[in-house]
Amino acid sequence: MAKGKGKGKKGGMQILAPGKDEEGFNLVDNRQLPNKTFSRGKGFGKGKNKGVAANYQEGILGQNKKQLPLPVKGKGKGKGKGPQRRGIPSFKEWSVQTKTEWPLKREFQLWELGKVQVDAKQVEVKDLMWCGELPVYNKDYDRMTAKNEKTMNRFEDLNFFNVTTSDDPILTDFCQSEPDVSVIATDHVLACLVAAARSIYSWDLVITKLSGKVIIDKRDFSQVDFLSVNETAMEPPSNDDKDNVNSAVKLSQEASCINQNFSQMVLDRKTPVETMDNPNPFEEEGEGRAASGAYRYRKFTIPGNAKSSSDFAKEPLQMIVRTEVNCKMPGGDPENPQLCSLKSLNEYDPKVNYSWRKHLDAQRGMVLATELKNNAFKLGRWTAQAILGGCDVMKVGYASRNDPKDPWTHSVLSVQTHITSNFAEQIGMHKNNVYGIIRNIVDIIMEFPDGKYLLIKDPMKSVMRIFEVPWDEFCEEDDGEGEEEEEEDEDVDLDADGNIRPTQPVGPMGQ
Repeated sequence: MAKGKGKGKKGGMQILAPGKDEEGFNLVDNRQLPNKTFSRGKGFGKGKNKGVAANYQEGILGQNKKQLPLPVKGKGKGKGKGPQRRGIPSFKEWSVQTKTEWPLKREFQLWELGKVQVDAKQVEVKDLMWCGELPVYNKDYDRMTAKNEKTMNRFEDLNFFNVTTSDDPILTDFCQSEPDVSVIATDHVLACLVAAARSIYSWDLVITKLSGKVIIDKRDFSQVDFLSVNETAMEPPSNDDKDNVNSAVKLSQEASCINQNFSQMVLDRKTPVETMDNPNPFEEEGEGRAASGAYRYRKFTIPGNAKSSSDFAKEPLQMIVRTEVNCKMPGGDPENPQLCSLKSLNEYDPKVNYSWRKHLDAQRGMVLATELKNNAFKLGRWTAQAILGGCDVMKVGYASRNDPKDPWTHSVLSVQTHITSNFAEQIGMHKNNVYGIIRNIVDIIMEFPDGKYLLIKDPMKSVMRIFEVPWDEFCEEDDGEGEEEEEEDEDVDLDADGNIRPTQPVGPMGQ
C-alpha cells in the first residue's frame, strides 16, 4: 500500500523575507500513554497525560457527563498554565496570551506563504508503518439525497484520539532511530500551517528544537483540536453568549462531534475490516474500543534550495509525519486500494444562508461554493490532511440539525465525492505551495538556537509570529507532588450536578 514518489533532482524554493527578529466537551480518559518515548532531554516531553482520548461525544453534546481535568499545579504556578488547561479562549482573543519577556523571533504576513514553492514532483514519499484498521466505505451513502436523509448515529462508546506529536511513541522512536530525520509532526499541525493564510481566528503551535531535531506540537484542547464554523463568513457566529447553542464555542464543539460520528457512520459494517500490521498505538486493553481508522506514518524528503544562504536549507529535508486515513473505497486493486478521507460540514440554522434540505439536491455547486467562502480555513485543513495522508478521495458529508434549536440530533442529507488533487486545485491549494510552506517554516526554525518556540496567528491581523518561550512553558509537571498540591490548594467550583465548572469558558476552533 506504499505510495512512494520517484527520486528527482533538487528543486528551487522561494524563501520568505525575514521579519522582525469549557465547557461543553470532556475527556474519555486522561491516562498516560504507554511509556515508549525516547529520552528527549530538557524541554521535551516534560508534560504528562498530554496524549488523551478526545471524544467530543461527551459533555454538552453527549449523554455522558464527565468532569473536566483539573489543571496541574507546580513550578508553572503563576505562569498562566492553569487557564490554558482549564478552558479555551474565545475567538476574538489570542489563543495564548503572549508575555513581554518572550523574545519575538520572527514576524511575517500570511500572504507571503503563498509565494513559497517547492517542486512537488521532486518530493519523495515513503510509507514507514501502518497502524490500526482500514474499513471500507459504504457506497449506499453516495446515492442518498436530502429527501431520504439518514439520522446521524452517535458513537459515544468509541475512543477517538488526537495525540500530539511528542506523545506519539512511534514518532519519537522514529526520531531517535532515523538519524537523518530532522522533523516529526502530525498531519493536523502541518495542515494548520498549510492553510494558515485562510484563517481568521487565533491559533498556535508549540515547536521545540533540540540537537538539530524539530518537533511540532499542539497544546491539548487548543484551537487545533477543534473545527470552526463559518469562521470566514461575512457574519461569523457571535461568541458573546457562550451558552447559546449557536455561539462560536458551541458550534465548534458540535462540528467536531459531527465529524467523529460521520467518520464511523458511513463505513460498511458488512465487509471485513482490513487489520494493519500494527495495532492502534493509543488503544489500551480494557480502556474501551478505538474508532475505526488507520494511522499512516510517512517519511517525506523535501528538496532544498541550492541558492539559499542557509546550509540547512540547501540540503533535502527529511520529515516523518503521522497521517490519518479513514477508510478505503470498495473494489479496486487490493494491493493498491483507493484511500479515502471522511469529513462533514454542518448546517445549524437554515436561515443563515439557505436551507440545505431545499437546495442541496438541485444546487450542490452553489452550496459548496458558499461553504468554501464561509469555511475556507476548515476546508483548507481537510484538504492538506488528505494530501499529506495520500488519500485519493475526499468524501464530504452535509449534516443538518433535525431542529434548528436542537444541537444534539442531526441527519446526513448528502455525501459528495471529490478527487483530492482536483479539489485542492479548485480551492487554490497547489502541492508546490503545500511543501513550500512546510519547508519554509522548518528552515526558519532551524536558524534559531535550541529552544522552545510558540508560533501564533494574530486574531486581528493576517500575521503570524514566532516567540521564544521558556523550556517549561505549556508543560504539566510530573504527577505526584503536583496532584497532591492541587488537592490541598485548588479551589474547585462545582455546578448543581457536582461537575467541575471551569473558571474560564471553554471555546473553539475554535477555542
